[in-house]
Amino acid sequence: MESKSNPNLLLLVSDTKIRKINSRLEAIVTNKAQLSLREKVVDRSSYTYKRPSSSSLSEPQFFGREKEEAQILELLLHEVENSDATLSIVPIVGMGGVGKTALAQRLYNDAKVKGYFERRAWVCVSHVFDVLDITKTILESITALSYKGEDLNVLQFKLKGRLSGKKFLVVLDDICNEKYEEWTALLKPFKAGAKGSKIIITTRNLTVVSITGASPYPLKELSLDNCTSLFAFHVLGATNFERHPHLESIGKEITKRCKGLPLAAKMLGGALRNKSNLNEWEDALNSIIWDLPEGENDKVLQVLKLSYVHLPSYLKRCFAYCAVFPKDYEIERDELVLLWIAEGFLERRNAKENILKLGRNHFDELVSRSFLQQSSIDASKFTMHDLLNDLAKSIVGETCFNSRESQLANNDNAPLQKARYASFISPLYAMSKCLIVCHGMKVLRSLIVGSSGDSINISDKVLHDLLIELKYLRVFSVRCFSIKKVPSCLGDLKHLRYLNFSHTTIQTLPESIGTLYKLQVLILRSCQKLSMLPPGITKLVNLQFLDIRDTISLKRMPLGIGNLKNLTILPKFVVGIERGLQLNELKNLPHLQGELLISELQKVEEVRDAVDANLIGKRGLSSLFLHWSENFGNLPNGKREELVLHSLRPHTNLEHLSISYYLGARFPSWLDGPTYSKIVSLCLRDCPNVTSLPSLGQLPSLRELSLEGLHAVSTIGPEFYGGKRPFSSLTKLKFEEMLAWKDWSPYVGGTKEEVSFSHLQHLVLRHCSSLVGTMPCQLDRLIKLEIHSCPYLNNSTNKVCLPSLHELYLEDCGKILKSLVNLTSLTTLTIKNLVELVCFDHGFMSCLTCLHGLTIESCLRFTSFVAGEGEIVLPCNLEYMNLINCTSLEKLPSKMHTLRQLSLDNCPKLTRVTIPPNGPSSDNPMYQFKSLYKWGCDSQTSFPFARSSLVALKELEIYTCKGVESLEEFTVQLLEYLEIGNCENLKSLPRCLLMLSHLTKLNIRDCPALEIEDFPPFPTTLSSFHLINCPKIKSLPNQWHHLTSLHELYVYNCPNIKCFPKGALPPHLWELAIVGCENVKRSVREWGYHRLTSLAWLEIDGSSVTGEGDNGWFPSEDEDAWSLFFPSSLIYLDIRNMKDVERLSSGLRNHLSSLQELWIYDCPKLRALPEDGFPPSLKELHRMRYSER
Repeated sequence: MESKSNPNLLLLVSDTKIRKINSRLEAIVTNKAQLSLREKVVDRSSYTYKRPSSSSLSEPQFFGREKEEAQILELLLHEVENSDATLSIVPIVGMGGVGKTALAQRLYNDAKVKGYFERRAWVCVSHVFDVLDITKTILESITALSYKGEDLNVLQFKLKGRLSGKKFLVVLDDICNEKYEEWTALLKPFKAGAKGSKIIITTRNLTVVSITGASPYPLKELSLDNCTSLFAFHVLGATNFERHPHLESIGKEITKRCKGLPLAAKMLGGALRNKSNLNEWEDALNSIIWDLPEGENDKVLQVLKLSYVHLPSYLKRCFAYCAVFPKDYEIERDELVLLWIAEGFLERRNAKENILKLGRNHFDELVSRSFLQQSSIDASKFTMHDLLNDLAKSIVGETCFNSRESQLANNDNAPLQKARYASFISPLYAMSKCLIVCHGMKVLRSLIVGSSGDSINISDKVLHDLLIELKYLRVFSVRCFSIKKVPSCLGDLKHLRYLNFSHTTIQTLPESIGTLYKLQVLILRSCQKLSMLPPGITKLVNLQFLDIRDTISLKRMPLGIGNLKNLTILPKFVVGIERGLQLNELKNLPHLQGELLISELQKVEEVRDAVDANLIGKRGLSSLFLHWSENFGNLPNGKREELVLHSLRPHTNLEHLSISYYLGARFPSWLDGPTYSKIVSLCLRDCPNVTSLPSLGQLPSLRELSLEGLHAVSTIGPEFYGGKRPFSSLTKLKFEEMLAWKDWSPYVGGTKEEVSFSHLQHLVLRHCSSLVGTMPCQLDRLIKLEIHSCPYLNNSTNKVCLPSLHELYLEDCGKILKSLVNLTSLTTLTIKNLVELVCFDHGFMSCLTCLHGLTIESCLRFTSFVAGEGEIVLPCNLEYMNLINCTSLEKLPSKMHTLRQLSLDNCPKLTRVTIPPNGPSSDNPMYQFKSLYKWGCDSQTSFPFARSSLVALKELEIYTCKGVESLEEFTVQLLEYLEIGNCENLKSLPRCLLMLSHLTKLNIRDCPALEIEDFPPFPTTLSSFHLINCPKIKSLPNQWHHLTSLHELYVYNCPNIKCFPKGALPPHLWELAIVGCENVKRSVREWGYHRLTSLAWLEIDGSSVTGEGDNGWFPSEDEDAWSLFFPSSLIYLDIRNMKDVERLSSGLRNHLSSLQELWIYDCPKLRALPEDGFPPSLKELHRMRYSER
């Protein structure tokens, strides 16, 4: 109080502040001079980004990389000669900005590469080489499944299973790791793949390449000509300066400064785009930035700095804010725009300007200038080049902190105290440290916390202790965490404008949220346990964005949501019955835009409420989903529903419309005709009482139309088309579950040029069981046609011409096939359950010149590919053929030159394939044959292929051929995968099948008559061996310890095996099961399980284990039983048939720290479990007798 009345003290404080401000201003002036900046008054509108006609700029040509692309493609598509290695590494090495990632992306998406590799995955590694995270990303990419919460052993075990025997390509982009042990740990599961598998790595560091043992492929800078073409493309949209000759000379001089770096040319081109003033180009050329000292990456950073200088001021703040995100972080456009809004970076020229649209324009302009780029993994997300991330960080300095690039172990808290923007997007092990660091950031404005992988638990106490210290937060984002309760102190963050709890487990928010009067953005997307919103939320008068998409448990809106009159984003509205929950709450929300789902429309009691909702006045809505309840009973007439839907007429700006579970008898009149000229997609689903369709053919922009479950519609005719040139933009059309639909009348136009569906590419007809009419005859652009269960569809009088068709799927629609003509572009043909198909017409197969894949299934009368006894020739490019349940098929074509894969399943009359024995040449009809799968031909007594036809075979499966007693000698030296099963009468195998130098997988099961007296030694390439239910086999091959590639060993129910191979087990086993081999006896110690340090899965059977100690199996309690018996790497342990085991010894908890499943079968004396309990990792514990299994 005394200081306030002391004028001298006030003067001193003010003087000090003024001197500090003057000092800062002088520094700014100095920087201005160094950067050659000029003062200029600019109307921001002159910089406003004009989007091109397409939604984004075209990808540039791949200037100057044709040679490199061809050479690396050659490496990828060919196996290394004279090498037994299954895996090859292809390192692309070059400096930052030279185009390594772009080249890898082009190779990864090459059509030949897609066809050659069975599995593909892309991982952006960057600075943090986390073996667990990389493994999980690869596994999720391959399986499209989530593996949250799994440890490294589990993930590698599962990945190895997915890759086993498969040829795969993995791209590890931007590797910096130099630790050999981490690299070898990552590679463990890759060794199970098929020969020819490849890993591409991109890196700036030759030391990284050295640890892989591979030869680097150096990527040099572009030539001046190619660099000039790339620069011209980005600055002028052309590859040269022909239309801008006055800029050519200076353009080439600028390009020289780019020093052959594609990123530099691209960025500088983006910076000067739409600037045709020679002076502005001269400013760029003469900038002092070019003369700054060069460091490791300064050649390209100089260009990036110059590009940043040329950004309009309103974009500079938006770009610099991106420094808060770690390298390679992917973000959606609107997610970033909403953060900009909350931070106050977007300046509207007037109060009516749409701020979200303004932010999107800023974002698009940064993309067009290459400051942001579309993700190569997810097209809906964007990322930033590493060097641009470095540039952003250099601009913001210590005001920005992100945990992935910062040293959390550093005890110097001074930089943290200056941080205004911080992100903690970290793996589980670092999160606790991150939250501690946060407490030192007293002036923090933005805090973004997110899990980069598994969902992590955060208690309400942790959140409470954090929030009470961060009083100045404007942005608080906590995504992908397990949070049960949000503390009430959240309401004390009076400056908060942005709050994000998306993908968390919260059930509600505290009532105190109603005091956050400045809150503009609230994101609760995919909070699937969220069941209610607090009433106080309706007090947030400044709230503009409330994202509650995918909140499946949220069945009720907060009372009086119409009070939030500034809302622009509300993607979901659940209609209620009480006042304040009714549909008319929408009348007070005139600014809504984007997506809106209105559900529970059956609760609308007054049609007036639908009128008051005033959807027609909401011109910003682009997507509208109108849903009645799926379980709502069938009304007698649905008149009220008709009036409600009629009153819910949207604005004509609408682009996407879906109507579901509507019980009216007709659709509203506003759907008729071309009024909604911007509608792109329309779905009418499960409207069982509607009898006719509106005139949808006149919607000029309609590209996708789906009609499903319209059970009362019987005819589709002229009213559907509505006028001239119907469906002129439609590319996809789907009819499904149209049970009463009988007639599809063709469009009859005035002239020959007037056709319907002129741009249709994908047509689906599914379960239209009454349809007897014809389908359109002129579908020149159709690429994919699917017809399921339309048995009466018939075009016998009019042929359907499909010159562009690539994929054809026909199931239970036998009358349509003969009507389809001109299939010269067809690549994939699938035919199922065509009961009338006996053979194909002679001309049908010969015209399929582009066919690569053919599947014929459950065509019980199909006897031959063509009628008669003449020579049968398959289409000239056919590579794979599946014949399933073709019980009448008697012969295959005699010429199958290009066939690589053949699957035969239950074709009992196909007893022999007659082919000339000419060896591996072009005269052999199957000289490229790689894979053969033979299933379910019980009546055959021999194998239907001659020995010389399979010289190139790599995969062979023979299953459920109960009549086969023996197999002939094959010439199959290249075989890698052999599986024989359920052949009840098979007595012997040709010795050639067991002496294959390339064999990686051998599986023999359920062959009770099979006898092998003396197994020959396995090849060292073998990675998997299964021998199951073969009671007459008496021995196994010796010298197991030499099988260093063997990862799986399963021997089940082979009681006549009297001894196991001498010596140690294969050293690198991942899975081991020896069960039901009672004549093999060893003590647990003798088996040596504990020496198998990679073992993840173990099944042991007491019948093959001799007793030990007073426990009948385990040593005494004072010994470390578990470490003596088992490796610590175990994930799954199955103990069975241990008749004398009375207890499980202590020590399991600490030693088997990765164990997730423990199964105990038929251990009748077991009474005691480990006293110290089980490891925390254990998820399943089962104990049962065999009768309970």
